[in-house]
Amino acid sequence: MVTSHTGEEWLSLREAAELLGMHPATVRLWADRNEIPSRRTSGGHRRFRRADIEARLRQEAEPKPDPASVLLVQSVLGRVRFAFTDGTLDTFPWYQHFDTTARDAYRQLGRRLLDLVLRTLNDGTHIDDLKKEAIELGREYGSITWASNVPLADAVRAFLYFRTLIDEGILQLAEIRSGRDHDIFWIDSFHQIQAITNEILPALIEATQN
Repeated sequence: MVTSHTGEEWLSLREAAELLGMHPATVRLWADRNEIPSRRTSGGHRRFRRADIEARLRQEAEPKPDPASVLLVQSVLGRVRFAFTDGTLDTFPWYQHFDTTARDAYRQLGRRLLDLVLRTLNDGTHIDDLKKEAIELGREYGSITWASNVPLADAVRAFLYFRTLIDEGILQLAEIRSGRDHDIFWIDSFHQIQAITNEILPALIEATQN
């Protein structure tokens, strides 16, 4: 380890590999791909800033979304976009009761709903916090419904329509990614998402009545 005149600590390839818990060849490959910043000494040896290596360690430690859950959200987004672009929504009588302001507001809340779904799949340990967030989301749906003079029944139909898109997305991916382990994952996912989204509709209804 070398300390520069600026106070930065520079590590050799071996020291960086030890800190990362990786083989030096792997760290060298990352450096070649510019995945980790490095510089070369006049003798051609690699040096790594300790701060960069520690940043990489923090990055590796951060929880990453399960690829399957990301695929689910992408699938649902695709279904929603298609419903907008192919005119499907325009065929529903309830959709005609949403003016431009209400549609834009619902679209924003829909994105937050998908984010909530993604976090539900990846962080089931904070189920109570997620339920509270779902209730707050339902209240916002209800407030927009009331302010936009959208009939409550149509707001419920709109929510159930998009909730069905999520359910169908889960079932479709369960069929594609079949196998015992995946079946268990999707069954659990289905129940987790329902437990959270079931909180939205009652909150929506209550918000329109208060």
